[in-house]
Amino acid sequence: MAREAQQEKTRAQLLGTIREQHAALEAQLAGLSADEMTRLGVTDGWSVKDHLAHLTWWEQRTIGLLGGAPDPIDSLPNMKNEDGKFEDDRVNAFVREAKSARPLADVRTDFDASYAELLALIETMPDDVLAAKYDWISGDTIDHYDEHARSIRAWRERA
Repeated sequence: MAREAQQEKTRAQLLGTIREQHAALEAQLAGLSADEMTRLGVTDGWSVKDHLAHLTWWEQRTIGLLGGAPDPIDSLPNMKNEDGKFEDDRVNAFVREAKSARPLADVRTDFDASYAELLALIETMPDDVLAAKYDWISGDTIDHYDEHARSIRAWRERA
């Protein structure tokens, strides 16, 4: 019983911090016009829309892997280095190119839906899976939201 209580506390902490970091990201999106959301130059020629599509792709990868799906990176050409490890920059460039033509409204809808799906999965995943994947989930959510919120904030301050 004590272990279950600790696990629930961990789940609650994870969900709470994910929600907190996602809210900080949403705060950086607040008040941006469609023109601002699609304007290049946030980072390395990326728009805010590109950042949202990127976050959605990585969230969907996390959701799939937690559900037992194969890693989508394995099906992408030329994404791995000579050691067989995928290169973040290659994957990110591929995702940006693949998603850049999508309308902003669709990217935003997918972003919101993916976040809700991820939260629902975390709320219901077995305790042992949550315990084993806690740090990885945290990195792909909390740290990732913070990284992109900081990039968008810096861009807004420059503009």
